[in-house]
Amino acid sequence: MTRPHAAFTLVELMLTIAIVLMIVMLAIPSVGGMSAEKRLHETFEKFDDLARKAQLNAISGQRSWVLVWGEGVVSLQPDQPTPEERLNEGAGVREDMALGEDETLWLERPASLLPPKETPGEWTFWRSGTCEPVFVNYHGPAGSWRAQYNPLTGIGEIIEQVTK
Repeated sequence: MTRPHAAFTLVELMLTIAIVLMIVMLAIPSVGGMSAEKRLHETFEKFDDLARKAQLNAISGQRSWVLVWGEGVVSLQPDQPTPEERLNEGAGVREDMALGEDETLWLERPASLLPPKETPGEWTFWRSGTCEPVFVNYHGPAGSWRAQYNPLTGIGEIIEQVTK
């Protein structure tokens, strides 16, 4: 007596391939969203590192440090540079965070008495390590985030995030 060979039919193989393709098609958008979310988190970490350095420099040097918003850059520098720092034009002291062409980073100061358009783009960390309460907003190719910084601890927390 001959036994039939154990094998899959063409219909079974086609059905399996169709199911696998549907699962892959559903997974692709979520993978893209995770990479956009990762890029957003990296930009927040990059800015937060700069803010943390400002706080540490202020405490260790017992003088104020300031983050200054410029055209396409956020700079960390001493509030009152020493004569040596002025001669070297901040070389070795100043640190910059460059922004891409399609990236914007702006500061909101809720405690400021000035209208938002007249508020200078500067955020000071005093020698005690405390700072003015601020909101920092970012918009770039991966999406946008909004972070709130605690004035007593200087710790930032993302309160809104939108990925593209």
